[in-house]
Amino acid sequence: MSAKPGVLIAFEGLDGCGKSTQITRLADRLGHDRDVLVLREPGSTPLGEQVRGLLLDGDAIGARSEMLLYMAARAELYERTILPALEAGQTVLLDRSHYSTAAYQGYGLGLDVDGILRIADEVICGRAPDRVVLVAVAVATSAERLAHGGAPDRIERRGTAYFERVAAGFAALAEREPERFVTVDGTPPPDDVEQSIREALDGVV
Repeated sequence: MSAKPGVLIAFEGLDGCGKSTQITRLADRLGHDRDVLVLREPGSTPLGEQVRGLLLDGDAIGARSEMLLYMAARAELYERTILPALEAGQTVLLDRSHYSTAAYQGYGLGLDVDGILRIADEVICGRAPDRVVLVAVAVATSAERLAHGGAPDRIERRGTAYFERVAAGFAALAEREPERFVTVDGTPPPDDVEQSIREALDGVV
């Protein structure tokens, strides 16, 4: 067992906020002097990738079933990868976390947010991220960036009102856990966002 405890940093935000770009940049910077593992939710395990396909490319799924599929993929990822990596002292950078489920299926689809968080706490064995970087952009900015990408997935096709609820949900989650969340404006150029994240995580990684 490593004498140095592992660190878990999750990145959250609307699709198109730039979090994946910033995770790559942070991993490149940290990788010079520490063991860094980059993972995504759902995904990063065989089961998780299969569930990802069902969730993003499949047919219509009920809200509760959708939430539980995310939880199943998350349970597998934590058991197989995240918890062992943290035990070994690695730094884990996670593209989305259980807070996305609270925002998208809770605030977005109307499921009970507190109930989702209770289920999540059991799924992650109580090991929440040490910090959550919320990369915040307006819904219109998210939509504009996604329009320049590929074909939208099943969730990205939901309407503006849905994503307004999701964005408000992320803000509410950050407000209820201010000791865990850091909110960074994702609107400026990537170099500026990177610097803001660097300052926000000073002393954590």
